[in-house]
Amino acid sequence: MKVKVAAVQMASIIGEVEQNRMKAKSLVYEAISQGAKLICLPEMFNTGYFSHTSHCDPAYFELGESIEGTTIDGFRQLARKHKVYISVPFFELDSPGIYYNSSCLIDDEGNITGLYRKTHVAWSMTGWEKFYMRQGYHYPVFQTPYGKIGIMICYDRDFPEVARTLGLNGADIILVPNGSSIQLTEIWKSIIQVRAYENQLYILGACLTGRVDEEHHHFTGHSILANPFGEVEGILGREEGVLVAEIDLNQIHNARKKRFLYRDRRPEIYGKLVEY
Repeated sequence: MKVKVAAVQMASIIGEVEQNRMKAKSLVYEAISQGAKLICLPEMFNTGYFSHTSHCDPAYFELGESIEGTTIDGFRQLARKHKVYISVPFFELDSPGIYYNSSCLIDDEGNITGLYRKTHVAWSMTGWEKFYMRQGYHYPVFQTPYGKIGIMICYDRDFPEVARTLGLNGADIILVPNGSSIQLTEIWKSIIQVRAYENQLYILGACLTGRVDEEHHHFTGHSILANPFGEVEGILGREEGVLVAEIDLNQIHNARKKRFLYRDRRPEIYGKLVEY
């Protein structure tokens, strides 16, 4: 089966939620005009990626929204009207004091198919996510007419166990909303290719681009689609826009008939991976 997928790449302004949403919707419309049926937005596109700049400023908690909030509701309406699936990342307010870095998958009837909460939440020299966000605990895979969809968010991609778990759970396509800094551009591209190759599935990365502000870093851009052979089938530079490409799910079967990576796994000798 063949289907057109799209990654939205955009620059967001921190705190300008309505302006960011309107830009994202215009880019989703552009993807739809090119025939995309499955569309992925970048990490925290609506709020801007504030944890690079805030040094733990509690004011940013005010940007949290529930899954019933304005952002998800607006894209549910858009998905219903245009009969597309959309992965919508957002800064999720689950309950008082509990927030997640999440992505909601919306189906072509405007229903919420499911929710993924980022499982690897960074605290590093360039990001203070752990101050704001609790980590998730599950790797759901969602059945759609366009194959089984898994999601991992940004830092998750650095942990091979995430993509492998999604692959073992049956994912055909993994969507990766991303907000990494420009210093990681080459690693970002290589990791997406390797994760696609080692799991023999499609991976579509949708990236923030532009600059946070005059004092803080640039984002990678380079939204990318890698196929089950680890080959790049489409990639952007750092410009805003949409990456639209056709995927063929039959290529998953072709890859797995060429190299038997799932057959040749040895889980019985991997115990050390979960001992610590």
